[in-house]
Amino acid sequence: MQFENFSCKSSGGNENPFESYNCGLNKNVKRRTLHMEFTMREALKEFEFQIGIVMPRRPVDFVLLNLTIDGCQLLSNKNQVPLMRLSREILDRYSNFPRQCPFQYGKTYYIRAFRLDLGLIPAMNMETPVRLQFAYLHHQLPLLQGRILARVQRTTIAKRKS
Repeated sequence: MQFENFSCKSSGGNENPFESYNCGLNKNVKRRTLHMEFTMREALKEFEFQIGIVMPRRPVDFVLLNLTIDGCQLLSNKNQVPLMRLSREILDRYSNFPRQCPFQYGKTYYIRAFRLDLGLIPAMNMETPVRLQFAYLHHQLPLLQGRILARVQRTTIAKRKS
């Protein structure tokens, strides 16, 4: 998967528990990885996590996943859609996200040098643009939202070895 853009924004305000955040891509255009860091102004004990994965198509976009789930269940990897469970297992390699709630006050959480190896995902053979949107919600109000633009692209075995 080739990442093209990664951005995030916060709703701001004193009621938002995110003190600071940063999202982006590294500068190496041949081997793009994404990173995200945030620090909490207060402990986040309960939240919902919303994710949407869309593959643009004409005349109608193909929605692969559109889901809002309990964020604490996502962290503990309980009762999940298999794709979300697999995503959590992959994310564990690149992040220090907790295995259970809460996100602690004052601690910096991160995803660093994340690069998705499609070999870890069940059989798929396609090339397509992908839009992924996510949000951390509290009482259905967005606290932090992000958007990733990427492209699923096949590589030849010769390219993988070099």
